[in-house]
Amino acid sequence: MSVVSSTMLQNAVRLLIAIPWAAVSIARAQQALPRAGLSSADSLIRVGEDRAVIMNARGLATIEPHLVADTRDPNHLLAGVFLVAKLGDPRNPNFAMDISCVTLDSRDAGLTWVRHDFAKTGCGDPWVALVGRGAAFLGLTRGRVFTLSSRDGGRTWADSAVNLGSGDHGTLAVDATSSPFAGSLYAVWWGPVRDGALRSGVFIARSADGGVTFGQPTRLVPWSVRSVAMNPVVLSDGALVVPFNSFLTKSTPSWVVRSSDGGRTFSVPQLVTDVCARSFSQLGVDASPGPYRDRLYYVCSDSSHIYLLHSSDRGETWSDPTVVNRGPGPVHNPVIAVNRRGVVAVSWYDAREDPRSYRESFRCQHVFFAASLDGGTTFLPDVKVSSAENCPDTPANGEAGTRWKAGGDYHGLAAAADGRFHLLWADSREGIYQLRTAHIEIGREAGPPR
Repeated sequence: MSVVSSTMLQNAVRLLIAIPWAAVSIARAQQALPRAGLSSADSLIRVGEDRAVIMNARGLATIEPHLVADTRDPNHLLAGVFLVAKLGDPRNPNFAMDISCVTLDSRDAGLTWVRHDFAKTGCGDPWVALVGRGAAFLGLTRGRVFTLSSRDGGRTWADSAVNLGSGDHGTLAVDATSSPFAGSLYAVWWGPVRDGALRSGVFIARSADGGVTFGQPTRLVPWSVRSVAMNPVVLSDGALVVPFNSFLTKSTPSWVVRSSDGGRTFSVPQLVTDVCARSFSQLGVDASPGPYRDRLYYVCSDSSHIYLLHSSDRGETWSDPTVVNRGPGPVHNPVIAVNRRGVVAVSWYDAREDPRSYRESFRCQHVFFAASLDGGTTFLPDVKVSSAENCPDTPANGEAGTRWKAGGDYHGLAAAADGRFHLLWADSREGIYQLRTAHIEIGREAGPPR
């Protein structure tokens, strides 16, 4: 098992101690934040009709979809999702939700989907990746992270799983470059550090065969602070960038580390920001041949703002945060994608149209979308994607609506090979979370409404 060197750990600890947290308070940062530049060219964002995903899940809440798009085939989409059955009374101390994972494979740009079921109980945190002509699924069952592989892009799956160890919130990244590690699949998660300390660490494992097998995980524990891993990305030279959050008492700083040797060793952590709340953030990268190639984008939120920061030097330094959303919130679970032309897209759940204060955090919400054409410096006005409000606090959703008030800890946003963006989200307009999807076209690629 490979670890960060002692010198690197000492430097990281000095960095953590030296940061003047009090001088960079969230309240002061928000007061000084620039609003995203707004354009009057609303027609540049064209939203297609949102449609129900037919997957024969009536009576089950469909939660937390993750979506990827094939970089070669604009019609091929793959999603992971988990299903929640309403069981008994949550006031019962023996109450437990019955959850299971499925994948959804589409070969017609999201019009129809083929469903594949995995473990019947205890599966969550679905994450998918397309690796060459194969695919990988990463999930969580009974507190352990596991992967499954597919040789046909996600239509059929291996019978046996690879157990990566104890952990939570696993994510995947693929090296699609021509680097020495080309074709590698990286799994990243956070889990307990087995040295008796009450903290969690970030773990990284690499597969050279599309997820069939994985090497020994690398443990990244830069300091004695609870660290929660987010999703990794790969730069054009094969460098792996891994973000994580540190859960401190009064702030939640976000960091990135970088590896140039396939995830065996990592750089000293670089601070991204501390304006984010304790929520799941996402990292994106521009893989286009355009002027912003290899620019990193970090998106996160608090109760009222969607923040975006960017880095043009591989994560060494970061821009000031920009507020993406125009409404007052509350907002939840932003996700990010960058298409072949370098257009940056962000989508999120937004409750700006429901002012009913008695609902507090369970307000009804819509899915919103915004795009940047200049590397995240300014954004076009945000637009509403969903055609009806989505109210999580319903009898049919039950505990699923209470635990996942925005349909999970993330939703699906992917950039297809033709430049279009596809969204996939959990929507309870019918009283229970079910999946819906829509596509979005930007600028010159926007055609007549479908």
